[in-house]
Amino acid sequence: MDWLLVLCSLVHLFVCPFTKVEESFNLQAIHDILYHQTDIQEYDHLEFPGVVPRTFLGPLVVSVIAAPFVAVSRVLEFPKDVSLYLVRFALGALVLWPLLKLQKRIKGTLGKGTSDWFVLVTVSQFHFLFYLSRPLPNTMALPLVLFAYYYWLGQQHGKFIACSAAAILIFRGELAILLGLILLGELLTRRLSLSKTVFIAVPFGLLFLFLTVFVDSFFWQRLLWPEGEVLWYNVVLNKSGDWGTSPFLWYFYSAIPRAMGTSLALLPVGMFFERRVWPLVLPALFFVLAYSFLPHKELRFIIYVIPLLNIAAAAACSRLWENRTKGKWFALLALVAIGHLVANLVLTSFLLVVSRANYPGGEALFLLHKMEGREANVTVHIDVLAAQTGISRFGHLHNNWMYDKTENLKPGSPELRMFSHLIVEAKSKHGYNLRPYAETHEIVAHIEGFSHIRSSYNHFPPIRIKTKPCLFILKNKYLPKEPDFSFTLRKHPVESAEVLLPSATEFENRNHLDGEGLIIENSTGIPDLIENSKD
Repeated sequence: MDWLLVLCSLVHLFVCPFTKVEESFNLQAIHDILYHQTDIQEYDHLEFPGVVPRTFLGPLVVSVIAAPFVAVSRVLEFPKDVSLYLVRFALGALVLWPLLKLQKRIKGTLGKGTSDWFVLVTVSQFHFLFYLSRPLPNTMALPLVLFAYYYWLGQQHGKFIACSAAAILIFRGELAILLGLILLGELLTRRLSLSKTVFIAVPFGLLFLFLTVFVDSFFWQRLLWPEGEVLWYNVVLNKSGDWGTSPFLWYFYSAIPRAMGTSLALLPVGMFFERRVWPLVLPALFFVLAYSFLPHKELRFIIYVIPLLNIAAAAACSRLWENRTKGKWFALLALVAIGHLVANLVLTSFLLVVSRANYPGGEALFLLHKMEGREANVTVHIDVLAAQTGISRFGHLHNNWMYDKTENLKPGSPELRMFSHLIVEAKSKHGYNLRPYAETHEIVAHIEGFSHIRSSYNHFPPIRIKTKPCLFILKNKYLPKEPDFSFTLRKHPVESAEVLLPSATEFENRNHLDGEGLIIENSTGIPDLIENSKD
């Protein structure tokens, strides 16, 4: 049944290929490693470091796996955005590898029935497979966490401790709670001695700490331990709440129910029928409880517990299915197990359609590339919403185009009027943001994004997904077909490129700028990406 996990992962990838701001650091780092290699000064993170630094070790591993395929893609002259699919597939493969090994371990520990149902339950749910190939910091840690589970269930304590140390020190410090609780259980049950734990943990801890400090200090151009700075920011300074807060029990009444779907109802059933899942479920629930004390909450922060909770749900399904021949009531309960998968798939399909509408920025740039040819003289400014919702360096397809994401420019300013195209946030074609361009630009397209969900009993299904205009593509009316001068950008998102623009005098006259003039030379380089999220 391995193919089901691979197939469903690919469905999620191809339906929603674009990424959001939370994924920006890792995605841009992978791009820069693949395309700029040792030219560190061209890397995006030096221009936009974000609130806290992140490790480059995850992007390095993904880049090494994806590099041969990206090289072939470039030789065959495929569009650059093909590399985005290849990179995400490489990351997905990194997560699927230990997940499939964990499934085999479940088969040896709890039986083939539970193992098969574990696959069915996992593929029927939305969030785990949706995140599986997304370059989030949490996803970068996920392969090590799944390997830790695999070695833990196989009582290979040395490898379990090594994987745990790497996941905690390099990627996500909060995993010390989850993996520490598992380790504590092994110590209390005397399956592992304290002396052996220290003997293994100390050298591996020092090794991985040195590795992340050495590698990341090189890429960040200063001495640092990225995850140490993240922990200081989120835990000691408690700054994560600046990015939004949720109620204490939010993970329990919102995040876990959405992640598990109807499988959540089978979790206590599995714990009742199969006592061997208790050591798996309890550390997961206590981790979520402990992590609830941090005010800023997102589902991805607890994505690591979903496989453990799914094992319990799978154990319940396996028992109900095995007993289906014992009577009518047992047969009905077996149908409940099947029916819950169908319910999950309906919910997953719905969420996938909603998610598809959440990346208008990526759709806008894709549409612009279709509207304007490769040889066109295009200089496009991308506003914040567009940059946050799907645009990355992998979407910069043409070296002769200029892609600019400079922030805090006043609408209608001379700096913005110099561009041949603008991708602008607005609620309608009469929106306030578009008024300054009424005389100089024309609307050539608009992109809609997710708005809300509405019930409609006159349709089937009775739930309607509503979208609304959110981004508009504007084209300058007055740019000449053959500009009369050119200049060279010092820094281009892909590489230095000559970009043709009209003369300052001609542009000023045509756009009636009242003598304000234009900024033609950008000696500091044009910023290329919005600041990535702190998490």
